[in-house]
Amino acid sequence: MLAVLLALAGCGAEPEQGGPAVRAAARELWQGRCANCHGVDGRGDGPSGRALARRPRDFHDAAWQASRDDEQLRRVIVEGGAEHGLAADMAANADLADRPAIVSELVRIVRGFGASP
Repeated sequence: MLAVLLALAGCGAEPEQGGPAVRAAARELWQGRCANCHGVDGRGDGPSGRALARRPRDFHDAAWQASRDDEQLRRVIVEGGAEHGLAADMAANADLADRPAIVSELVRIVRGFGASP
């Protein structure tokens, strides 16, 4: 748990990419920042997302998954939607700019939704 808190707080060295601490930190970030709009299961149906004029992305959409590369997803996660011509409601996560392993794990979470029916 301490490793997760340190990873989230940006203290010390970032845990190794793909390690359990990074996966735990990314899951916690997904629950705390992303699921409110994108939904726990990535379908764009989170409580706040349902109230938006422009619904959040459903990450289960195979055509959308195929149309984006991982680097694009990383940039949107860190820089926000408006910076890339997407919904301004997709907030930037500038605090993750120096946390590439966690951002990569968030991308892995998004990609995982595309693999499920």
